[in-house]
Amino acid sequence: MSDLLAALHRRIEDEIDGVTATPDGLRAVVDARFGEVTLCIDHDDDEEMVRVSAAVAPPAGAGRSFLVWCLALNGRYWDVKLGLDSKGRLLVHSDLDADEGVDPERLSEAVVERVEAVVDVLDDDLVEWLLERDMGTPDQRERWMSREDRDVEDES
Repeated sequence: MSDLLAALHRRIEDEIDGVTATPDGLRAVVDARFGEVTLCIDHDDDEEMVRVSAAVAPPAGAGRSFLVWCLALNGRYWDVKLGLDSKGRLLVHSDLDADEGVDPERLSEAVVERVEAVVDVLDDDLVEWLLERDMGTPDQRERWMSREDRDVEDES
């Protein structure tokens, strides 16, 4: 793990529940509306960037309309993008500049914001798209709808 990630870990561990340092980077398992999601925070020193990401299985049977939705979402959001990882999973990710002179305090604040944004894309945008198209298993749909009710109550 890089020195930058170690410094970030100390700054964000109170902000992101369960974030742990691993040899591959920082990881946190989030119980999101979408489902249990592993958030990854990785540093690429050569590219001078930190990536916040979550990889999930793409919706089965979503087809061409899902690809169009992903492209439209990429055009709508500047801070979070959708793609596919090397295993064919849907990768929701956000990249942050992390050059040699980066301010670790500002970067840690941005990382926390991007973690929230990645989860929001899954919980709000993707889940709503799936619900509108009657996709997902009965258990998933029940979770998504019950979590929507709970989230609305929490905001009140």
